[in-house]
Amino acid sequence: MTRCLGTIIKEGKSHICHHTLYYCISCGSVGCDQYSFSQCSNQGFLYCKCLVCGVNGQSKIYYYDD
Repeated sequence: MTRCLGTIIKEGKSHICHHTLYYCISCGSVGCDQYSFSQCSNQGFLYCKCLVCGVNGQSKIYYYDD
């Protein structure tokens, strides 16, 4: 399982996201899943809905091999 390295800015402070990365089965987009819009600079999903193609429930955990 791969962790998100996107940036979250909250109350003027930034930190690394570290949420699980997912990929969209429909379009191949990769990003983390958040509960509200624009939480993370690498956000790809909003409650399992892909922010690129709009398909809902077609995400799988992204694994990265070196």
